[in-house]
Amino acid sequence: MITLRFDLSYAFVHADAVTVLITGATGFVGSRIAHALLTTRDQRVIALGRGDLVALRRRVVAAVSVHGDMGADALRRLQCVTGDVTLPWLGLSPGMHTRLADQVDAVWHCAGDIALAGERDRLFRVNAHGTAQVLAFVDRTRPGCRLVHVSTMAVAGDRPAGVVREDDLTDAHGFVTHYDASKYEAEQLVRGWSADRGRPAVVLRPGVVASDRPLPETAAGHPLALLGRMIEAVASGGAPGIPAVAERSSGAQVRLRLEASSSATFNIVPSDYATEAMVRIGHDTPHERAAVHTYHIVHHTPTRLADLLSAFEDHYPGLRLECAERFDDATPAEQFIATHLTGFLSYCRLQHTFDRTRTLTATPGLPEPAPLGAPFLKRALGFETRPAGSPAMSAS
Repeated sequence: MITLRFDLSYAFVHADAVTVLITGATGFVGSRIAHALLTTRDQRVIALGRGDLVALRRRVVAAVSVHGDMGADALRRLQCVTGDVTLPWLGLSPGMHTRLADQVDAVWHCAGDIALAGERDRLFRVNAHGTAQVLAFVDRTRPGCRLVHVSTMAVAGDRPAGVVREDDLTDAHGFVTHYDASKYEAEQLVRGWSADRGRPAVVLRPGVVASDRPLPETAAGHPLALLGRMIEAVASGGAPGIPAVAERSSGAQVRLRLEASSSATFNIVPSDYATEAMVRIGHDTPHERAAVHTYHIVHHTPTRLADLLSAFEDHYPGLRLECAERFDDATPAEQFIATHLTGFLSYCRLQHTFDRTRTLTATPGLPEPAPLGAPFLKRALGFETRPAGSPAMSAS
């Protein structure tokens, strides 16, 4: 029995187009990158992913098509290959590994585990070891093959405040989560590879990429949407100290303290801006110097934690959220929230400002992202699609 691992029916379409191998094409960011490369740059895109080839292509097409009409021509230029970034040879046979390396002109590494509260071993296996496997693949490509590594601003680590330069990469401050540490290790691997091989690499560090447009339930979510769903699940279904909707009395109040800094900020960047900036930098901008070229894909104005908390309070009348640096008398409700929102709360004391001088230089004419007011935040959290004035949360 022959198991197909590569989309052979699409292999020789548009031979003159640049061929891009992309990992993580079903993810929130990766699917947008793939869509842009196919529809605005007319590239041939090969998506590496796990699972049966037919099912993989179905998933990739569904993920990419969410972002706009593809058209028959773009679909013909989209191929899939069954593999796994955590395995030697990317899970391919040595022969397939070599043939694929001979075809590609660029590699976009977008795959990653973004579980903020995930286990260290799993995060390092996917984010760091997976990057090492991608670098081993790029070793087999032609010298002119471009490497674009999608990282995160979280590599800034646990420094409480200050300006983070685009070339900064240090573990001197420690890290907030294992996720940050794993992405830092991945960037270190890219830097080491570039120095050892004398080849350029592009590193993109996006902020919290978010969209305020509704997405199908099957589509990959972004961090704000996932946060909104978690909050909604607690508000609707109840939790220790937080009754379910049917048990709440009208006009009741609930006060919850969060271990957070009232001056904390997040850098939330709209997905449309982030995608176009990343494609202009990763695809359009020449990078001939044998070095790592790092870019911050961020909003010019950080979003205050207070604005996020206000969005929660507006959506749930009667809810009051207060920031407290530390407290030892947590209620059952506060203990539950602290346990289930560990990843989010871990960042609720940082005030980073991200330099983006290099990004601005590489993207002339790209309109700045609009200010992110309350309407955007509520839509990004998924609150606008829910009934307004839902029953007040009440504590028992």
